[in-house]
Amino acid sequence: MILKSNMESGGALVLTVLCNTLDISNAIAFREECTPLIESSEGNVSVNCEALKFIDSSGVGALLHINKLLPADRRPVRLIGVESKVLALLELMHVHRSFQLEPSA
Repeated sequence: MILKSNMESGGALVLTVLCNTLDISNAIAFREECTPLIESSEGNVSVNCEALKFIDSSGVGALLHINKLLPADRRPVRLIGVESKVLALLELMHVHRSFQLEPSA
């Protein structure tokens, strides 16, 4: 299991990444776990990334997949607790503007 999900009041969905890497080894499993959760949700979606220490292009693609699943009025996905290394890669790949980012303290 890569994710833990929590439905908040108002239908907002919070997905918590439980692993410290999101890369080619687990990006497909991440997508498979989050897809039915997002499709059954009705509110905004947030991803708690506090445990995430490393991400590669496959992991970025998995996060972008969440945005693609949402209708335009529920975008962008909010990424919470984004570590500096993860944030740097999102910026390097020019996808950081696809998300609402809340860097870690």
